[in-house]
Amino acid sequence: MWDMPFLTDEEKRMLDGEEGVVKQKCMQYLVEMCQIAGAERLVDLDGTGDMHTPGLALSQHIVITVDELAEFADQGGKFKIPTFANKSPFSEQPPIHGWEHCNVCFQRNPGAREDDPEFHKQALHEDVYKILKKMGLITTHSCANYLTMSYLPSVGQHCSWFESSQMPFCNATLGARTNFDGTLATCLLGKAPYYDMHVTENRYGTVLVETDRLIHTDLEWDVYGFAVGEACDVEVPVVTGTSRPTMTQYQKFNSAVSTGGAVRMYHLPGITPEAPTVEHATGGRPFKRQVFIGEDILRRTYETLNFHTSDTVDMVYLGCPHLNIVDLMLLARKLEGKKCKIPLWIMTEPWLYSAAKEMGYTEIFERAGAYLMIGTCLSAMGAVPDGVRVIAVDSAKQAYYITGCYPDDDYRLQVCYGSQDDCIDAALTGKWHGEWR
Repeated sequence: MWDMPFLTDEEKRMLDGEEGVVKQKCMQYLVEMCQIAGAERLVDLDGTGDMHTPGLALSQHIVITVDELAEFADQGGKFKIPTFANKSPFSEQPPIHGWEHCNVCFQRNPGAREDDPEFHKQALHEDVYKILKKMGLITTHSCANYLTMSYLPSVGQHCSWFESSQMPFCNATLGARTNFDGTLATCLLGKAPYYDMHVTENRYGTVLVETDRLIHTDLEWDVYGFAVGEACDVEVPVVTGTSRPTMTQYQKFNSAVSTGGAVRMYHLPGITPEAPTVEHATGGRPFKRQVFIGEDILRRTYETLNFHTSDTVDMVYLGCPHLNIVDLMLLARKLEGKKCKIPLWIMTEPWLYSAAKEMGYTEIFERAGAYLMIGTCLSAMGAVPDGVRVIAVDSAKQAYYITGCYPDDDYRLQVCYGSQDDCIDAALTGKWHGEWR
């Protein structure tokens, strides 16, 4: 069942169980993934890893028990590569901060009490995280771990990341290499199936994307990214018509392009590491096709992401992907001395929460009536305060997913989507005035 002719001697020993049951099960999983993906070998990872969840079920029939993992850690077992914890609904810094405002604990767990230590222990996956941290897991708890990685992978390094918007960030923004494969197995063994974005030939651009509008604002980068994703699906676009992006704009484009479609890699000629020119982006090959995303498509994309029958807004949500420290600084400036009329949730990750507190931003948010929250995002949790029907967001990804938070059509959430300034105005007035400009 596990036969794979291209395994190295070291990999065969792990598969045969000579290095323990944990490594054996991880290797079984990787071999299985190679067989599914058509990969003929594994690649040694020399970058970073990203674990989406602390789950120990590698597949339906390959499960590492807590006891097995604990024994592995007690014997000195460590992650092979620097490994970061992806977003989690709960975080230890500080515990479950902010989520008490949205009833998430109780909607997902009827009968649970906020002060119930057993529930908190279970919600935090405390037993597993304790073991994983002993093995070296860095508990950033973010969908944008690159915000706090003081050790980012460099061009050409092989990584194992998981979250969808992080894939194009790794591949395109950094020029490192990853597939959607960040798991305990890849990070622990420092190996991943060698296919797709790990292979140079698969990274060349195949579709030329053009526009008649210079993409330079945060909102334009977001909408353009979503439209590019819709047009290209799993292909590798060579994207033109943009300014040089800021970190915030990279975040928005990456999250939108992987939501509108399934883009793992793109090229911005003259900007991204592997594309100093169009010829470099394509490897000198002709494009398979060309796509034109004009003003009409951009406007239609914006209007499609807006799903609301009322201009009365019940709450505002910012931070998908998680806001970086500059975003938090600028937002604090915009909110200083003002008071929100409706709830405003701001999402970042635990380490940046500490930085924001140090800089006094949390105090500004609190005085304005806003909540700075950590760990996950609204659509991932599928829970909002009672009575909320219309939510304003500045993220195409959040706008796309948020209407699916509740399957009941009678409670389908409505979304007002626009710029951050539009969302701040909505938080201060309770009304939506956003428009495509």
